[in-house]
Amino acid sequence: MSLFDNKAFGSLLVETGRLSQSKLDRAISHLESSSQQLPEILLSLGFLSEEDVLTTKATLLNLSLYQPEDDDIFLAIDLGQEFHRQHLFCLIQRIDILIILFADMGNHETLSAAEICSQNSYPEFRPIIQLTLPANLEKLCDEHYDLKLTDHKEDELFLEESDIDRLKDMASEAPVIKYVNNLIDTAVSRRASDIHIEPFESGQVIRFRIDGILYEHETPLRSMQAAIVSRIKLLATLDIAERRVPQDGKISMRLSGKEIDLRVSTLPTIHGEGVVIRILEKENVILDLSRLGMPSAIEESFQSIIKQPNGIVLVTGPTGSGKTTTLYCALNQINNGSNKIITVEDPVEYQLHGINQIQVQTEVGLTFAKGLRAIVRQDPDVIMIGEIRDLETAEIAVQSSLTGHLVFSTLHTNDALSAVIRLIDIGVERFLISSALRGILAQRLVRRICPNCRISRGMASEYLDQLPAGRDFPLQQGEGCPDCSQTGYSGRVGIYELLSISPQIASLISRRADLEELTQAAFQSGFHTLFNDGVSKVEQGLTSMTEVLRITREAATHV
Repeated sequence: MSLFDNKAFGSLLVETGRLSQSKLDRAISHLESSSQQLPEILLSLGFLSEEDVLTTKATLLNLSLYQPEDDDIFLAIDLGQEFHRQHLFCLIQRIDILIILFADMGNHETLSAAEICSQNSYPEFRPIIQLTLPANLEKLCDEHYDLKLTDHKEDELFLEESDIDRLKDMASEAPVIKYVNNLIDTAVSRRASDIHIEPFESGQVIRFRIDGILYEHETPLRSMQAAIVSRIKLLATLDIAERRVPQDGKISMRLSGKEIDLRVSTLPTIHGEGVVIRILEKENVILDLSRLGMPSAIEESFQSIIKQPNGIVLVTGPTGSGKTTTLYCALNQINNGSNKIITVEDPVEYQLHGINQIQVQTEVGLTFAKGLRAIVRQDPDVIMIGEIRDLETAEIAVQSSLTGHLVFSTLHTNDALSAVIRLIDIGVERFLISSALRGILAQRLVRRICPNCRISRGMASEYLDQLPAGRDFPLQQGEGCPDCSQTGYSGRVGIYELLSISPQIASLISRRADLEELTQAAFQSGFHTLFNDGVSKVEQGLTSMTEVLRITREAATHV
């Protein structure tokens, strides 16, 4: 039986402005099918922080929050350690007051145990109840009662067999299973692309990447943290005993009727294993070039380039800029059943119908270069290489393009023009680049203004030093609302620049022209930068000038 009043707790949250009514209604709808109380459901959905929950509970119960003082004395508790581990509280003497410290007032057994201990052992003090965060209470109990809530063996790089069995048992317990399921469900509902579980000296930090920005999620109880990582590793069929080397795995699951693929990557750090989970929603992927948001002129030119019979087409940008999605759209566009398309990727993010896809497996020697050599013996018409990372892969790609294949790939460069210099730096001969290269598309993703809280504010002339002379238009921005988690943004849209390799550009490349000469020639042929496209997206009301400047600081210098 619980002492907690879910209805009063929810009403107080709405009254104090910590929660919208729509989010409260959504959380309440989970109550019937869950054994959790409303605060735990709100935490798992990411609607509240632990501090919000604690402050609201204290207000509701007319209690104060614990603030440590130098003269606090932690008094002995006459309980078995195992029972105390399961029912955490502290007894603290402060002059003539006995502070009974809890993290949760909803457990009858814990309340009864604390009451009996305080009355029997310390009747001379006046008792008051105070609250603190679960992580703080665990730390205090570890320091003053030696409960060993944080098992330091789990910080070792390699686990003994008994530890492995114990972690497997913990990872299979209902609270851990429920926490991991809720974590993934919350991330999907908040449109997160990645879940980051990061170990630090003070404990785990969990963050969601939403629209390219990391937002902190609530911290799990320290006693659960090792089991959470183990649970994820078990789901991804990784070796939970091995903590010395990085591991990669995948999970397929169904959430709320949606097919979800999760790519799991673990990394050993000095404080434990870090985990990143990439979320891929199969049903949300629409591989259509016309839906990417390219300007019409760029889309028309890119469509023309990808329909050429041979040559190399590159897409550039940093990690997470949507390069692979653009390549998938391009392959989907030319996949007409009359040509053979083979890809070599790391990892294969989406499975494409009618296309042969190869997963790089470096542990058995299947690298990009080795996979590419095998591909050209399979009589393909079109080849896609996940990334050109070294000279060997670049040379095979060039030779393939010069022998009648159309080759798609990616490069990590800041803009389209820098890709040419990058290939030269890798070691590819200039005459081969000028002969093989057909076009380079550079891209970034900027956050869309939330359509539900969009307002007009200011004029573009505020940014006179960044804009071409005489260009002015109204600016829009998101005020922040419950639908966009008060960020003012919801979703993302691409901004693009396309360098078509004209005979003039090809001649400059082969004649050892530097980046400045290539840039001048590109602008003379009508080249538009990422920043230009970003400003156009601002003018259309799709994004904000602040967002474009944040994403394209370097590109802005080319205007």
